[in-house]
Amino acid sequence: MEVEHYSDPLSFAREVNLPLLGVCEVAPVPAGAGATGLLQAADPGIGPVVDVLLQTRKSLTLRSLLWAGFPEDPEFFAAGLALGREWSRRGLKVAVVDLDYRHPVVVRPRPHPNEGYVDALEYGCSFQRIAWEIVADALWVVGPGSHPPDEERFVSHPDWDRAMRVFCSRVDVALYVAPFLDRKGFTGRLSKRMDGVLLAASVERIARPALRDAFLELWGSDAPMIGCVGIGAPKKRAPAPAPPLEDFAPPSRPERPALQLPDFRVRESGEVAAEQLVREIDAEVRGGRRTGRARTRARRRVWGAVTVAGLTVLAGIGGTALWRSSVDRARVHAPELLPPGNEPVLPADLGGSATKDAPATAPPAPATPTTPPANEGAAVDLTAPQGGQGQDAAFPYRVHVASFRAERTVRDLVLSLRARGLDAWYEPPSGTGRWYRVFVGRFATYQEAADQAAWLVSRKIVDRAQAFPDLEK
Repeated sequence: MEVEHYSDPLSFAREVNLPLLGVCEVAPVPAGAGATGLLQAADPGIGPVVDVLLQTRKSLTLRSLLWAGFPEDPEFFAAGLALGREWSRRGLKVAVVDLDYRHPVVVRPRPHPNEGYVDALEYGCSFQRIAWEIVADALWVVGPGSHPPDEERFVSHPDWDRAMRVFCSRVDVALYVAPFLDRKGFTGRLSKRMDGVLLAASVERIARPALRDAFLELWGSDAPMIGCVGIGAPKKRAPAPAPPLEDFAPPSRPERPALQLPDFRVRESGEVAAEQLVREIDAEVRGGRRTGRARTRARRRVWGAVTVAGLTVLAGIGGTALWRSSVDRARVHAPELLPPGNEPVLPADLGGSATKDAPATAPPAPATPTTPPANEGAAVDLTAPQGGQGQDAAFPYRVHVASFRAERTVRDLVLSLRARGLDAWYEPPSGTGRWYRVFVGRFATYQEAADQAAWLVSRKIVDRAQAFPDLEK
């Protein structure tokens, strides 16, 4: 049964009389991605949407914005993150809150607690404890929480106003990403808590009735609907036409009698060997008693079939165990929470705990959750970022922190910075130069690199830091 779809996002926007703010085309962000993976969520097409929101803030209080959509769109969270990142580049402090507690994307790596917005509501966790600082004091990410909430209690929680006041005191805009439009009524009640709503969906995936029902649900909740944003689905490439059969016609040759070659097919499982054994036994029953050599060959094939079947089962068990182990490693187990007011307040970055007297010295945006030990530095490539971006044209800026002539000194410094969670590496001398230069992070804009350099110096992690290359000179 064919499902009716809209031809394009503009046709849907015209039918429901909503402005189409733009179309975002961005790759999905995998669950549990590090800071580097989150920063890769960017799309120039989201710029017009931010321009409209900046104009809207002049006439409408927009401290909390709901980014509503469907779970059928895997790029939904990445599109919301791209919107928050572009918004932060306009001079605002933005917090992107992942409310998808069924399939969360923002998962903190071990050993940091996987606390999020649910913990702020239920246990009174502070903003610094649940927020993850991605760009220095400009872009923050908040996960759904350490456990799935009760839906009815979640949308009608008495601490919503208190939690929003905490967010308003730390950031200019909190963007709540909620792909819950497949649940009737839930997103509509959730939107009543917000100052504005944006409907984002892909018309290629979402059926026409579902989009209309979603619009009516959000419209009936009395939440100010600012507009809709299209999510560009990846285009399906048409299969290449098969070449004509004439191209494969063999040259004319005199026909020769066909040779009876032995069957050298590889037996990939015990099933093939068992079938061969059945055929041989059937031939022996029909033709008479088999010889000792035939019995030995048959016995070997039986044992071969049993061995292959056993190895297949063991491989399946091993693969299941490996999958469960990887899932368990990606899953973050939070420690037991103390009552509000008694729990220690962690910094917003990934660098461990902080005390009242000693501020946190951890960086805001580590590329990977783990750091190699100092004694294993010789086996680790320290000449490339840990995020694996290399010389990506989308991230041309980095932070220059030091230069030395001795490679050993440079390697020790890089290992020390990586131990703090920083994405540090060094570049060997080029040409006739003799200096090894140490860099931290990769950024898309010069301003982001400059903010990170100022952050490193203010936390006394390094003595000097500057954005590189310095195009201002």
